[in-house]
Amino acid sequence: MPHAISLAYSVCALLFNSTCGEAGRLLIAQNSTMKSSVFAGPTSLAVKPFALAMAAVVLGIWAPSAYAEQQELPTVTVQGSRVTSGVALDAEAGTATRLGVSVKDVPASVEILTQEAMRAQGSRTMVEAVEKAAGFSGGFTGGTPGTFSVRGFTNNGVAFLHNGVRIPGGTGMSSRNMDVANFDRIEVLRGPASVLYGEGAIGAAVNFISRTPSRKQAPFEASYAFSSFNSHRLHAGTGGPVKEGAAYYRIDASLNDYGSHVEDNRSRLERLTGSLLFTLAPSLDLTLEFDKMRDRQKNAYWGTPLVNGRIDPALRRVNYNNLNDDRFAADTTWLRANLSWTPNAQWEVRNQLYHYDSYRDWRNVENLTYNAGAAPTVTRFSWGDLDHDHQVTGNRTEALHKGSLGALENRLAIGMDVNATRFATARNGFPAAPQTVDAFNPAPGSFAAATPINRSPARRVGIDQWSIFAEDQLSLTSALKLVGGLRHDRFDVNWTYFDLAGAPSESKTYSANSYRAGLVYDVLPNLTLYASYATAVEPGGTLLLLNRNQSQLALSRAKQWEAGLKQGFWAGKGEWTLAIYDIVKTNVFVPDPVNPANRLPVGRQSSTGAEVSVSLRPTRQWTLDANLALVNARFDDFSEGSPPVSRNGNTPTFVPEAVANLGVRYAPDAQWEFGTWVRRVSTVHTDNANTVRLPAYTTLDLGATYKVSKRLEIGMRVRNATDALYAHWAYRPQQVMIAEPRTYEASVRASF
Repeated sequence: MPHAISLAYSVCALLFNSTCGEAGRLLIAQNSTMKSSVFAGPTSLAVKPFALAMAAVVLGIWAPSAYAEQQELPTVTVQGSRVTSGVALDAEAGTATRLGVSVKDVPASVEILTQEAMRAQGSRTMVEAVEKAAGFSGGFTGGTPGTFSVRGFTNNGVAFLHNGVRIPGGTGMSSRNMDVANFDRIEVLRGPASVLYGEGAIGAAVNFISRTPSRKQAPFEASYAFSSFNSHRLHAGTGGPVKEGAAYYRIDASLNDYGSHVEDNRSRLERLTGSLLFTLAPSLDLTLEFDKMRDRQKNAYWGTPLVNGRIDPALRRVNYNNLNDDRFAADTTWLRANLSWTPNAQWEVRNQLYHYDSYRDWRNVENLTYNAGAAPTVTRFSWGDLDHDHQVTGNRTEALHKGSLGALENRLAIGMDVNATRFATARNGFPAAPQTVDAFNPAPGSFAAATPINRSPARRVGIDQWSIFAEDQLSLTSALKLVGGLRHDRFDVNWTYFDLAGAPSESKTYSANSYRAGLVYDVLPNLTLYASYATAVEPGGTLLLLNRNQSQLALSRAKQWEAGLKQGFWAGKGEWTLAIYDIVKTNVFVPDPVNPANRLPVGRQSSTGAEVSVSLRPTRQWTLDANLALVNARFDDFSEGSPPVSRNGNTPTFVPEAVANLGVRYAPDAQWEFGTWVRRVSTVHTDNANTVRLPAYTTLDLGATYKVSKRLEIGMRVRNATDALYAHWAYRPQQVMIAEPRTYEASVRASF
């Protein structure tokens, strides 16, 4: 196995300019076949993208001979089509339940985006991928590189999971706009998910699942794409046996170095994932996982000010964060050890030990105001210099029993999760220091010249949490199943506020119960109806950044009723799902009318809606995927300002009333495939008063793929083909994030 180990070391050195351990160097030094390789030593992180693409090709040519030295593999013929539909009713719903049942047996709205589906849809990042799921609208801001709105809720209302692990404290704190190349799939559970993952996740939970080892030899895959704004995207990966019957591996590396329509802005995403699967005994497996992510931005885009409440096309490319000493970076490491024990057909026991370590660092000017006049200007202010030092260590143990309760078939899952979070941040307090620049041609500036105030320790936070949970599915008849879940969370939070006189400390213990109950009824073998009731809890904001006067507030609470159907039809050529729901969230935090700096948990917010997804494969040549989500979200009891002004009946920010997706693919023969994706998002408001709104938009993506051979394909893609001008999110009510204009991409993908 020396070649595979050398490959792992070389990719690590290539992407991360890392020593990857002295042992890795010794292995390469001992491997004479690698001495003349272009990867014989660490490569600078600034290596040109074209060189990376060539390196992937060299690896692809070399890799087969390396595997051949180990063993001769028999020829295997696989028949079947790629899974590219999110309506996969027979797939196991691992994110939506721990009972080991399929999507159609879960009384909730579930969607699975496979790697094949994301590739076919042209998704590059997790924001682009998740937006294809029913009801999601997504975007990014400088401080939150990935955020979503669904079922009327945003920010902490949508939980992010990494291989089933949620980072406590708030979604926005840990979100990164990750490249999807390293994912095996993304699973989406709409509706409250606290019964599975604790506080947060009132609107949905999104689980990003990495590729893992297979017990069969996987081909070496390499892909490269070049697109507008001198953008480059590269992925290389492979996996298979280290020793047949004993150990298996998977390794993937990706690099996304891309420009932007915004001047002086460039981003770089780097990721290396690797895992080893050990068969310790016929019923006992151990998987060790490593995940390294780094992202960098030059002059991060913090938005464009509106002009008279509208997007001015003349400002589409202007970047007001054009500083010569800016910083925007994150460095994240995940380590996981998964133990799976199946002593017999009735029992499955799983344990996951995990550690997360992330350092995020940025220095930018963040707030912008447009000033009209004969020579328009923009005032930029709020100069932020800060960092986040963030660690989470935890362990989750769960057991699944498949047996009976009397004469009735029953599945029972029980478990416990314990974790500890440590968080520290230094910041400069975001001094205003207004600075006026030309609206159309802002002169480059300097952060250091704008403000002499540098970062200093601001706060330290510790969260110690334990949870116990249980799920059960009781088959009342062969067609009718009763499903229930219960979870108890207890977490102790301690804050120390170094930015206040005397560095005062606060502490609070939260205790919460969440549950879900539902019925699943198979009206026909291919038609299932369900109904469920679920609850969830959520802090008023991220626990890691609560001000001292917010630290003693109670949790927000939510409840949801949902009903729906899931059906396969047309002799397996079609599938569709329908869900209708009603969610009520109480203890919504609102400003104290007497002291607006304080917040009171007295508000109420609700949403009702419907979602439908359809997948059709009428012939071998045609595939159609479509979804539509409608939501009526509103504030029921909400006031803000001094004196307080009622916002009752208004729509919460960034919540579109309708989101629709339509994807059509046509493959006239074995070589060609053509695809189009149309997306429609209705109007959203950027303020609680509903006085500022972003107009609805429609985008059109086009793509074509030509298979040169079974192992090589080339592609072309046009995104936003109509060059629609729209904003996908807003940093402030009058400061919006303008989406990319029309872009072009050419790609090549090979397997060896």
